[in-house]
Formats: sequence, structure tokens, C-alpha cells
Amino acid sequence: MKIINTFAIVKESLYSVQYDTEVLNEFAKCFELWNDPIYLREFFEQHKEDLDNEFWNGLSIEEAIKKTKEDARLFEEELLYIAESGKTERLETLSTLFEPLSKGVINENLEKDKAKGMKRHSWLRVYAIRIEANLFVVSGGAIKLTPTMNERNHLILELSN
Repeated sequence: MKIINTFAIVKESLYSVQYDTEVLNEFAKCFELWNDPIYLREFFEQHKEDLDNEFWNGLSIEEAIKKTKEDARLFEEELLYIAESGKTERLETLSTLFEPLSKGVINENLEKDKAKGMKRHSWLRVYAIRIEANLFVVSGGAIKLTPTMNERNHLILELSN
């Protein structure tokens, strides 16, 4: 995938790339999909085995859709709020939401990071490149139902971005 554009989600704070294979930038795409009941039903049906893991306490597909939509709403609100407030408030910046994605260092100044949804045991992930404490570029996102990212193709794809 090739980056064809970069969009300001919150100017001077949160940006997002758009790949040549996509109509939307990655930030918009994630939150659009995470609020689309048809997409979510198809996703959870395809990954029913992962959803049936005892860690998720027998959550039904209907409950998973509801949980995802609610978490996505809270997550998007929090990302936008902190991206904006982090421009002037040094105690709460995007770096308080994002954490390093294992050994995701690109070079000494850039780091691959992840942010998790707001709900306890959230499976929502937004992946980004940290440039500064409150300056991130979103490179993708996913629903992560498995303990590691190496177990499912849609997660492996995010590791390569």
C-alpha cells in the first residue's frame, strides 16, 4: 500500500494517512467501520471463534456490535479532545493515550504506537507514528480479539503499515 495523502484530523496534533487502496483516510475509515452494524456483523461472524474465547465471556455477536459502537464513540471523542487540549496542556497529551507498539521504533525520532479503546478490555486499536508528545500520524486501526497481532491476517497487515 502506498500513502497518497495526509489529512489533518486536529491541526498541529493529529493527522491520518490515506492509502491508495482506500477511499477514506485511516482515522475516518476506522471509526466509520466501527459504527457500521453490517460491517461489524460480518467481522464478528468471520471471527466468531476468537469472540467465543473464554476471555470475552461468551459475548454474542449482537453484544459485540453494541460494545464496539459504544467504545468507538467514546474512543473517537477522547482522541479528538486530547489532541486538541494537548496543544496547550502538557500533562495530558496524545502520548498519554498512545503506548509503544512492542519494538516499533522506526528511527531515533519516530516510534510506532498504539492506542486502545476506552472501555475495559477494549479490542479497538488505533495505530500511529509518534513524532512528538502531542503529534501523531494515524497509520491504521483494527479490532483485536486475539492475544497477539501475529495470529490474524488483518492484524499482521497493520504491523506492516
